[in-house]
Amino acid sequence: MHRPRRGRWFQISTPFDFEWNHAKLEIPNLPPQLVGLRIIHLTDLHVRGPWHEAYDCLLERIAQANADLLLFTGDFVDNKKDHSEALPSARRLAEGFRAKQGVYAILGNHDRLHFLPRLLEMPLQAICGERRTIAVNGATVELIGLPGAVRRDLPREFVSQMPPPPLSGDKTVRIVLSHFPDHLLRTAALRPHLFLAGHTHGGQCCLPGGIPILKHDSLPRRLCTGIHRVEDTWLVVGRGFGSTTLQLRIFCPPEVIEIELVRPGNLP
Repeated sequence: MHRPRRGRWFQISTPFDFEWNHAKLEIPNLPPQLVGLRIIHLTDLHVRGPWHEAYDCLLERIAQANADLLLFTGDFVDNKKDHSEALPSARRLAEGFRAKQGVYAILGNHDRLHFLPRLLEMPLQAICGERRTIAVNGATVELIGLPGAVRRDLPREFVSQMPPPPLSGDKTVRIVLSHFPDHLLRTAALRPHLFLAGHTHGGQCCLPGGIPILKHDSLPRRLCTGIHRVEDTWLVVGRGFGSTTLQLRIFCPPEVIEIELVRPGNLP
């Protein structure tokens, strides 16, 4: 699924020009109660310390969207060893997150496990290695948050501990939250309708046309950013909101993705 890039092609330091991208995703046998369900996918904030004006803009857009769910796929903070300087801004951001059916989050590799106690103190629901079900008008949204802040922390037995994939008549949409896109392969048996991920920043520094130079993932280069149909699953890899190492983005503007679930054949 192609998404034209409208943000500034060269950005230093703060995400002063982020994109708010919309995607309507067709879900076969989508329960009528979940038609039009809107999800904000946010990832890779990489908060370093001071509050930025871009954060105010982000919270304003989230409030305006008034989505059903806000799902965050890791890397609240940038410093892997000491998050104390970033914590006030990270907490302030979390306090501004809004969604009618709740805000759910997992850890990223920069958060590391020592950030989990701080995440649990925030006004959101941390689902690292957990499963949650949300009742929506007689239907169900099932969320599965993959465990571990680093790739090797995903246990082999995790998938077998989860319930079987929902059947077409179950009135359930299954969504997996993962920091790493390539965990899609390791958890394929979950067969989610949506698999949300981050980590790659879309390459962060890209060639013209948004072609990633470094992909930081084992999936093919074309899958390290954007929205793709992989068998029966929508793989959604956000470019993230912040940046890491070099506070620099080239041909890869920050983004937030607003997803709307629709039935097949309902797109123009």
